[in-house]
Amino acid sequence: MMFSLVLGVLGACQSSGTSEVSPFAMGDRTLPEEFTLVTWNAQKIGNPEISQDLSILVRQHNPDLVFLQEVKSDQLDFPDMNGHFAKSWSYPWPGGPNVGVLTLSNSPPIKAEPFRTEWREFFVTTPKVSLITEHPLPEGRRLLAVNVHLLNFEIWEPFMLRAQLRDLELVMAGHEGPIILAGDFNTWSESRLALVDSMARNLGLEEVTSFPNGRKTGDLDSALLHRFLGIQPNLPLDRVYIRGFRTVSAQVLPNTTSDHRPVLVRLALELDQGDDR
Repeated sequence: MMFSLVLGVLGACQSSGTSEVSPFAMGDRTLPEEFTLVTWNAQKIGNPEISQDLSILVRQHNPDLVFLQEVKSDQLDFPDMNGHFAKSWSYPWPGGPNVGVLTLSNSPPIKAEPFRTEWREFFVTTPKVSLITEHPLPEGRRLLAVNVHLLNFEIWEPFMLRAQLRDLELVMAGHEGPIILAGDFNTWSESRLALVDSMARNLGLEEVTSFPNGRKTGDLDSALLHRFLGIQPNLPLDRVYIRGFRTVSAQVLPNTTSDHRPVLVRLALELDQGDDR
């Protein structure tokens, strides 16, 4: 109830809706107590092999949730899982294929709501969109799954990013129970990462950090751009924050068909944790 109320208050930030990639089977299906999540920025599916890579990934790792960012609507062919797509913008021109975020799952969501930013990159180009879904868990609890793509190109004062994080925090604060917040955070500087970490602390979220040493999830191999934008290339862009779970395992997959690497985490529900927030 609170989830819908908060989204209604922030309606100006939302897009027009979501579309189903393929219909879910009838009937309720809860997520298991231990499950796998994959998050991956697909780089507007610029490489035609991404769809094949994703299909292989799904068959090999059997994830229960998949968060994709920068997915093109004319290439939504993922027969192994069902899901919802939320449009952010048309690429590369108005009227072209829609680009946005896609959440695939084995559990039909109770709700699926898009959440577009008030601001646009460079003020005039593209907004960013997040997709918020709610899934049934054992013992009648509900998971709030937030698939995010954060605003990027602010070199000095990231006030647009602050606004996006503030609005997302308000939505998540209205949820009682477990949360997964994951996706492309564009955390290429310590100051941007500090803003995300501050929001996470306010919500009682903990970042999954048990990756092997040397984790790097996004590639931008340009020393000139690094200096101009203040990019710290050692900071991962793709992250996972959780509440009400413990981390079983975490890894970065070796796929190279995007300028980001897929992140895979195995999570276990903390059944003894009270949901009194």
